[in-house]
This record gives sequence, C-alpha cells and structure tokens, in this order.
Amino acid sequence: MTKPLRQFWKSLDELPGVATDRRAWTARLGTEFALAARYLRKTGDLATAIECPSPGGDGCPRNVIRLPAGGYRAVCRSSTGRCDPVDVTASDLGILSLDDQRLHTELAAAFLIPPSSRPPDRGRVVHLGEHGVAAGLGAPVLFARPGPELPLHDDDFRQGGLGSERGVVLVPTNSSLPPSVSARLSGQGHLVLSLADITHVHLKDGLGLVQPVEILLHDLRTALLARIGAVSPGPRIALPPNTTWAQITLRLTASETVVCNGPNIGLQMDPADFGMRSRKNAKPTAAWTLFIAIAAGGGVLEVHGGAPAERVKKQKQILTEHLQATFGIQGDPILWDERQRAYIACFVVRDERPLAERAAPRRR
Repeated sequence: MTKPLRQFWKSLDELPGVATDRRAWTARLGTEFALAARYLRKTGDLATAIECPSPGGDGCPRNVIRLPAGGYRAVCRSSTGRCDPVDVTASDLGILSLDDQRLHTELAAAFLIPPSSRPPDRGRVVHLGEHGVAAGLGAPVLFARPGPELPLHDDDFRQGGLGSERGVVLVPTNSSLPPSVSARLSGQGHLVLSLADITHVHLKDGLGLVQPVEILLHDLRTALLARIGAVSPGPRIALPPNTTWAQITLRLTASETVVCNGPNIGLQMDPADFGMRSRKNAKPTAAWTLFIAIAAGGGVLEVHGGAPAERVKKQKQILTEHLQATFGIQGDPILWDERQRAYIACFVVRDERPLAERAAPRRR
C-alpha cells in the first residue's frame, strides 16, 4: 500500500513539538495513521488532558482522571459540563512524538544522499547531506520544520548549512514558510519543495518520491553543471561526491547492453548512453568495441609485442573520455600497467554475455 501523507505533513506545521497523544494522532491522520506511525515514537508519557470536540471554551481541554477500577476517563472541567466524559485507555493516552532520526534517514535515502557518520543535526533546520550532481559536485539538502513556533530567519538556514551555493530546502507543506521567505530563498537560487506534494509512503519500503529525484531537481542540477562548464553531450549519472572508479561495476550482459551499479545507482545502459554510438549509422563506435574487449578480459586488455599500437592508444583515450563524461569521475578509469604489458580497468567489469556472443577475439 502506497499513499501520500498530506495530513501528516500538515501536522508537522501545526503541532507544537510534533507530539500529542495517540488518540489525537488518530483523529488528525485518519486513514493515514497506519503508514505515518512509522515516523512516530513512544515517549513513555501519558497525556493528562485530551482535546475537546469544540476546543477553546471554559474547561478545555478535558482533564484525564484515574478511575478507582484502574481505567481512565476524560472529563470536562466546565461547571456546565459542555463535553461528555470519555473512557480512554493507557494506549489512547500514550504520547507519540515525531521520530526525527527515522524521518531524516528516509528523506536522505530518497534524495540519494550517502549515509553520514556525523551525529544527526538538531533544530528546526536540519542539514541532511549532499545530493551528488557529479563526482565532487553536490547540492546541500536541508529539511526545514518551522512549526507553529517562532518564524525561521536567514540565520537558521545558514546554521543549517545553506550557503551561497544552490541548495534544496524541503518543507512539510506549501504553507510551512511565509511567502516572503520562500520567495527570498527561490530568488537566491535555492529550490523549495513541499514534501506533501512530492512524496508518498509505502508500508514496507517507507518514503519515496512521486518522480525520480533527477527530474524533481532537474533545474538545479542543470544550473550547477552549467555554471562550472561540466555539461556534456551525453548523459551524466548522478553519483555522490568523491565517488571513485573502484565503486563502479559494469556488467556486459549483451553485445550492446551494460548493467551499471554504483553508489545509489542501478540501471541498464547501451552504447548511446555512453556517447559511443555513431551519428552516421547508429552503430557502436570503435571505443565501444574496445570496451567489450576489456570486459571480455575481465578488466584486463593484454598487449603483445611491446607497446600498444597508436590505434589502440587513441581508442583507449576516447573510451576514457566517454566514461569520464558519463560518470563525472575525472581520474583515469583505464591505466597502463608496464609489468603486465596491459591496460587495467580501475572499475569492476564482467562479461556476462551468453556464450554465443563471446566468439569475437579479444582485441590486442
């Protein structure tokens, strides 16, 4: 079961401290409670009062008393008894508070932010981490939860990790921030996103996005890459900052199909996705043929009879440039080993093609 949690996100705007008794949470969330409960934790406290049907009058809220028989009852404190008494259980009265740690962890995972070893942030503006745009290039992602208390100021965002670089500010709803604050953040180039509009929750898998993160953050990602002149004609795969070639695995499953795995990614690609398909006849280029030869050798391309031919050197350099442009990792992915007289892939590569497709001889 997957559904949006609009009442849950709205409650983060309305509840002081995001804590109240289970009975009130159930009334607020309705059918969302079963899914939203994953983000609530028991505090061990019991409510001493519960909300009234028409709060605000004399005697509100209803006071909870312990019955001689051991149960609980909520009674109106008004002399006129405006609200009927209600029998409640200890479970009803149990205080449930927002489980910040779990929510922050699932938000970070949804936005492809690597797990952090540092202690979780405290406060109403939390730095979740960096969404990797390319290796060594990321955008800060913040979760801002103003609540019904004092309004947030620029210092709150700065202390949360928002600087001059373009970043992402996640808020519970479109009403979480005053329009003037949202406009100011947007004017500075930051992307403000309402979680009530862009997320859903699955009972087993937890929080997810209604669109791929690359689409939700497309404008910000494009602007960051363009600003440093990093836009390439081929696709650029989003990787966490400081990703290395050793963390990339390429499995050749067919003559024109590669399954790519790395930090936060897992996708199927073909020569065009690497920029290695000819514009003239749409066939794979010589660089792709060299890649297949390296895969067939388990990441090793042996060269017999001395130094590699200039033709092989040239295609190796072209292959290197395509791989760097695709993954945004600037180090050389294929190194020459003088001792082995071979080119050695710095990434993990496996030839998993059917046997019938492995007939082509290895390139020298």
